[in-house]
Amino acid sequence: MLRPTACRFPRLKKVMLPALLLGLSLACGGGPSPGELERVLQASWRSYVQHYISPEGRVMIPEQGGETISEAQAYALLRAVWAKDEATFGRVYAWTYTHLSRSRTKGDSLLAWRWGPHKDGSWGVLDENTASDGDLDYALALLLAARRGWRPPPDLPDYLEESHRVQRAILDKEVVTLPQGEVLLTPGNWHEKEPPYLLNPSYFSPAAYRLFGQVQADLRWSRLQYSTYQLLPRLAGRLGKQGGKGLFPDWCRVDAQGRLEAQPGRETHFGWEAVRLPWRVALDRLWFNEGKAARLLGQDFLPFFKKEWDNHGRLVAVYGYDGTPAVDYESPVLYAGVLAAALGAGDQDFAHRLAAKILSFYHEEGDQAFFLSPDNYYANNWAWLGLAMYAGWVKP
Repeated sequence: MLRPTACRFPRLKKVMLPALLLGLSLACGGGPSPGELERVLQASWRSYVQHYISPEGRVMIPEQGGETISEAQAYALLRAVWAKDEATFGRVYAWTYTHLSRSRTKGDSLLAWRWGPHKDGSWGVLDENTASDGDLDYALALLLAARRGWRPPPDLPDYLEESHRVQRAILDKEVVTLPQGEVLLTPGNWHEKEPPYLLNPSYFSPAAYRLFGQVQADLRWSRLQYSTYQLLPRLAGRLGKQGGKGLFPDWCRVDAQGRLEAQPGRETHFGWEAVRLPWRVALDRLWFNEGKAARLLGQDFLPFFKKEWDNHGRLVAVYGYDGTPAVDYESPVLYAGVLAAALGAGDQDFAHRLAAKILSFYHEEGDQAFFLSPDNYYANNWAWLGLAMYAGWVKP
């Protein structure tokens, strides 16, 4: 998946006074007020729709020359559901289904993960392989839209029916079973035919598994959720011969016996990938009161970051698996992940502080409202998703 490689951005020339005062007021104590959150979430969503989403419904990623990935389309759909923006949801769905769905080329309803310019100047699918996080979020967004009673644009499949097709394809093409019975999500349809399997833990989404299991009579969803909670505590404690601090690696592999190790050539930091996992786990606590989620987040993960905060007054954007800071700058993406963990573990005081910290990255300039930088696709999505969870917008 495409990820930022650095977070150094030029200082903005002009920031509107209300946004600046908002950051100052939040820094003075307590969490943001519901009214402040509402304004920021609405303004930043409208700005994202205007500057990132084409009239046809394609999310254009500035850092990648305007390319599109399935993850981006799925994020836009989830955000549109929680922002109650049915019109934008319909546009994004129409483009996604028309241009990325593999239903016509592969017959499985998953999404081709990458779309952009070919060497001859034409635009289209660059890689027909899938990314399971994009597929899971796509299926989840369609299910949530159906629950709102929304209807798709003319001549497009019904939201609920398409969600069901994508769910079945995820189980058939992106899920594997280890010899001892553990059922796990792989990064895509391109996974290995036999163990060891490459894993991206930030793709695991136990709340989505539970929700899908409620609407589909397939026991693989409950087995997938159970196996995820068996694996993650082990992964937080040890990766191969290296002891952990409660953090999760961006990538790892699991062998036939369920042993977890580093994958050669893949990053093991708690970085741009893994930072999403606590948000996904927290959903299971907030939506379904899952005690395993609260324990996973509250036992070692959250105490590690609270200690970092107390000792240094900030958190850096990336940490090594052993807890060593890997960079010397901050990012709202990391703060969004830790904020979700605080909410999932029930630590409201720390959650207030982290929400205020994320809002310190918020700016308004002209007709743009954004986090960190107007062109930082990843930060603008995850800062919003973290604050939306904090504000209670992220509902099943």
